[in-house]
Amino acid sequence: MPAQFTLYTHKGPGPNPLKPAILLEKLGLDFDVIDLDFGDDPKRGVKSENFLKINPNGRVPALVDHSKNDFTVWESGAILYYLVEQYDKEGKFFGKDVAEKTVVMQWLTFQLSGLGPVQGNVNYAHHYWEPTYGEKPCKSVFTRFEGETHRLYKVMEQQLELQQKKGSKYIATDRLSIADISFFTWVRIAGFGKVDLSPYNQVNAWLKNIEADPQVQAADKKLPK
Repeated sequence: MPAQFTLYTHKGPGPNPLKPAILLEKLGLDFDVIDLDFGDDPKRGVKSENFLKINPNGRVPALVDHSKNDFTVWESGAILYYLVEQYDKEGKFFGKDVAEKTVVMQWLTFQLSGLGPVQGNVNYAHHYWEPTYGEKPCKSVFTRFEGETHRLYKVMEQQLELQQKKGSKYIATDRLSIADISFFTWVRIAGFGKVDLSPYNQVNAWLKNIEADPQVQAADKKLPK
């Protein structure tokens, strides 16, 4: 019997497809994985005509909910929001009231608009700049994006310190939320961009805690490497 969901992803270190995979595991929802390639290959490319009908931006992840008339949603934050609104009726991973939801959304959007794009630029500078432009990135590229990445990690470190004083191991509430899931998939690949996390004790403790979660591990195993 086909799974309820199809999750589109790709091979490699891209952090965003793991976000919905973790939440699907946490919610006990079954899903199939289709891994695509970069480029416009007509059968497997993220820029192919077929996939652009699913996500006009030609990126992964994208999620199809076959139980809802093949409802399709793309962008990792939007997918997380859809899943908690549709399937997390107790508000465990989003929030049980407006205040909790607002705090979770605050930290979720901080990751989506802050840490993700900035750390993504560090990754790009290290691995893709020279192959794309035929020249090494200038020093100011690293000064800008590495400096901002560390500033954002300091904000995260301070928040986790505050949460620890409240008795919580998590970013936004007293339990794992979609904010933690969204941060986790980027923090775990900080080394890909040569970002040194050793100064951030709280971040490292938080990371190890989530890495040890069996459902997080199960989701990771389902995605291609």
